[in-house]
Amino acid sequence: KPVAPSMKAFSLEMLMQEKREAKVDKIVVPVRKASGGQNADLVDLIEQYPDEIIGLAGIDLVQVDYSLREIEKYVVNGSCKGIVMEPGQDLEPWMANDQKAYPIYKYCEKNNIPIAMTFGGISVPSLRYYNPELIDDIAADFPELKLILVHGGWPYVTEVCQICLNRTNVYLAPDFYFIKSPGCKDYVEAANALLSDKIIFSSAYPVLPLGDAVECYRNSGLSEQALEKVLYKNAATVL
Repeated sequence: KPVAPSMKAFSLEMLMQEKREAKVDKIVVPVRKASGGQNADLVDLIEQYPDEIIGLAGIDLVQVDYSLREIEKYVVNGSCKGIVMEPGQDLEPWMANDQKAYPIYKYCEKNNIPIAMTFGGISVPSLRYYNPELIDDIAADFPELKLILVHGGWPYVTEVCQICLNRTNVYLAPDFYFIKSPGCKDYVEAANALLSDKIIFSSAYPVLPLGDAVECYRNSGLSEQALEKVLYKNAATVL
């Protein structure tokens, strides 16, 4: 697979240059707590590039009260636009509809804070963590809570598309699963028709260089109208 020069050099400056060459307006940067990410570092990054980076604070379920304070600090009173949660990939994995998470969902719904949830993909102890019914439960219990499924609920593509159609508050960010994976054409068909307002471009950088990801989406079979929404408008609406 291609490796971005910025990844090889571990250079933030090169990444921002690649971003501009790919004509990417803004980069959404999530903090991954299980990988050792720190929200304070994200704040420093946003301060360096305030017009180019949208930050999503990392939140886990180790201590719910502490997590709520972090959301207040980094989102409500800070520079981040939403949060990231990773049920199946946290150091202590948990099911997305775990009642322990409900105070966080309630707080985010009340304060109009979108949640990007890693939900789909391969790095998970059991496929059970990606059971689409878990998301359907949350979306039903918190109908005003914006949920963005990072990795697009893959491999349950048809099922999550049904949930997106049925639940107005669920969105899909399939990233590289939109490109060359089983079910990728279903994402394209959904974006061209019933789910034109619910599919969001994402690159999963550094898995794909930014420019390559953009070109893959442009050549995926999306209509011009769908491209405008998927590459920009849908994310702008949610965030």
